[in-house]
Amino acid sequence: LREVINDLLESVSNKDKEVEDVKKNIIVGAIVILFLMIVSSYTIFYRSQQPMLQAQKEATAIAEENANIQKVQDFYWYNGSETYFTLAGIDGNNEELYVIIKKDGGETTVLNTAEVVTESEAKSITQADKKPERILEARLGIENEEPVWEVTYKNANDTIGYYLISAISGKWLKDIENI
Repeated sequence: LREVINDLLESVSNKDKEVEDVKKNIIVGAIVILFLMIVSSYTIFYRSQQPMLQAQKEATAIAEENANIQKVQDFYWYNGSETYFTLAGIDGNNEELYVIIKKDGGETTVLNTAEVVTESEAKSITQADKKPERILEARLGIENEEPVWEVTYKNANDTIGYYLISAISGKWLKDIENI
C-alpha cells in the first residue's frame, strides 16, 4: 500500500512539475511574442517616418540655399493638385519666412510671414467660419499659382473637412466637407 501511495504521490508530483514547465513555456513564449511585436511596431513606425524626414532634410537644404534659412521652425507637406514642401523658419536677417518648395522641380516661393496669413490666423479663420469641433492641422502649399492654407478639421459628427484659405488675402477658396 505504501508503494502504491508513494507511486501516486510521485506521479502527482511529476504532473505538477510538467504543469509548471508548461506554464513557464507559455510565459516565456508570450514575452518573446510581445517583444517581437514591440520591435516590429517600432520598425514599421521608423520606416514610415523616413520619407517625411528625407523630404524635410532636402527641403531644408533648398531653403538654406534659396532663402538663407538659418533656423527651421516647422515643416508642412501639402498634397493638393501638386505636392509642396514648406518650411517656416528664420533667415539670416532674423525675418520669419515661409519657403514653399514644389516637390517636382524644386521651384521655390518665399513669403514673409508679416505679409501673409500665418498658420494660427488660418486656423482662427477656419474656426470662425466653420465652427468645427476641433482643428486638426494646417498645411501651406500652392493651388493655381496662389499660396493657400489647407486647414483640416473635425466636425461634431466625426467627419473630416478641409478648408482652403488664400495665404495672401485670408479669403475662402474651397471647402471639402463630411469626409
